[in-house]
Amino acid sequence: MKNLTGYFLLATFISFGISFSACTENEKKNKEVRQPFQYKEFKDSLLRNDTGKTNDASNIFDEKTFIPGKDSLSFMLVRMDTQWRREAALMAQLDTLKKGIKKVPGFTTEEKLIINENIKIVDSFLLSMDSTPVNSCTGKDCMLYVAIDKSTQTLYLYLLGELKDTFKVSTGKGKKYETPELDLRPAGPVLTKYTSRKFPGGNYQGLGNMPYAVFLRGGYAIHGTTAGNFSKLGTKASHGCIRLHPDNAKVFNALVKTIGLANTWVSIKDSLPDLQPASAPQVIKSK
Repeated sequence: MKNLTGYFLLATFISFGISFSACTENEKKNKEVRQPFQYKEFKDSLLRNDTGKTNDASNIFDEKTFIPGKDSLSFMLVRMDTQWRREAALMAQLDTLKKGIKKVPGFTTEEKLIINENIKIVDSFLLSMDSTPVNSCTGKDCMLYVAIDKSTQTLYLYLLGELKDTFKVSTGKGKKYETPELDLRPAGPVLTKYTSRKFPGGNYQGLGNMPYAVFLRGGYAIHGTTAGNFSKLGTKASHGCIRLHPDNAKVFNALVKTIGLANTWVSIKDSLPDLQPASAPQVIKSK
C-alpha cells in the first residue's frame, strides 16, 4: 500500500512538473508574441544593407504592353513564370560555359537569388488563386494598415493601429491614368524585381524600374521608382500605380513579407483628413 501511495505521489509530482514546465513555456511564448514590433530597428537594418550599387541589368521578362486595370494580371504572371524558368535554365548553361570561356558574361549570385525568389513567389501565388481567401482582418484592425491620401500624395503607415511612418507618393496623373479609390487586402504577388517597358524610367540597382512591387489588385501596385522620378514624389505623376522612393518601397515590401498579405490592408482615398497628424514622422528625403 505504501508503495502504491509512493507511486501515486511520484506520478502527481511528475505531472505537476510537466504542467508547470508547459505553462512556463506558454508564458514565455506569449511574452515573445506581446513584444512590441520595433519598426525603427527593422527599417534601419534594411537600409543599412544597401550597398549603393546601381547596376543596370537587363531583364528578359519585361512586359511591353501591360496596362494596370485593363489587362489580366494572371495571364501576365503565367508568362512571367515561364520566362523566369527559361532565365534560370539559361543561368545554368552560362555557368557551364564560363568554366571553359572566361569572357562569357554570367549571372551574379545576387541576380540568381532574386530570380529564384521570384519564381517561388509567383508559383505560390498562382497555386493559391483557387483557394478560399483568408479574411483574418479588415481595415485598421489589420496588423499592417496603409492609408494613401491622393489629395496630399502621402502614405500613412500603421502598425498595430499606431502611426509609424509617412512617405511621399506619386499616384496616377490625368483621367486616363487616375489611381482608383481602393479599400482591400493586397492580392499579391510581392516581388523584389519587376520591370515595365511600357512605362520606362531607368533601372534601380538592377531591380528594374518598378522595384519592390506589392500588387494590390489587377495591375495596380505599390512600388519603388527610379532616380529620374524622385523629384516628382509628392505630386501626381504615375500611370496608375503608387510610386515610392525605393528605400521606402523596400521597407513596405519587407513588412508585407514579414507580416503577411493576410494581415495587411491598404486604403486609397481622394482625401483622408482624419488621418493627417499635426506632426507626422519625418519622411525619407528624395535622393
